[in-house]
Amino acid sequence: MAMDWENYGRDRYGDGSLSEYHEYSYKTSGSYQGNFYRGSSYVEGNTVRHMSALPERRREERPVREPRRQPERQPVRIPGISGRAFLFLTAMLFMVVGTGFLYLSSKNTVAKQKSEIVSLQSEIALMKEENDETYQSIENSVNLAEIYERATKKLKMIKEKKDQIYTYSNKKSDMVKQYANIPGAD
Repeated sequence: MAMDWENYGRDRYGDGSLSEYHEYSYKTSGSYQGNFYRGSSYVEGNTVRHMSALPERRREERPVREPRRQPERQPVRIPGISGRAFLFLTAMLFMVVGTGFLYLSSKNTVAKQKSEIVSLQSEIALMKEENDETYQSIENSVNLAEIYERATKKLKMIKEKKDQIYTYSNKKSDMVKQYANIPGAD
């Protein structure tokens, strides 16, 4: 028997029609076994899908419910928070915010003072450097030979002699009391 390629696989896709061979095989044997298509992807036995195999669904008519009326809602009170507790919590919140503000302002003041200290320290370092340079220039400008010559010739100073030098040692304390003016010191 020749293969009917036009009707090949119709029962597979559920249109309910069978090829002539299948109809013949079904009528003679009483059951559809599909021996002709062994190894193919056809479903055999009671799992074959037929369009009319499923019964129609029963549809129950449900009674239509009328919408329930909701009573008007009353404002919900928060359990556990009274007016006094709310005021207390508000006061605490303001205290925390105020303390934070004071902390940040004091931290800002400290930062400004640190920057001022650093600038003053740099000024002091510059002044010390200038003073050292000025002192060094004064030291370099002083000529001891010139001073000695000026003192001896112009001011008529003479060198002291050994018998003119008096040393004093104070055994009681480092402080010296002066009872009268030194003569010739005026």
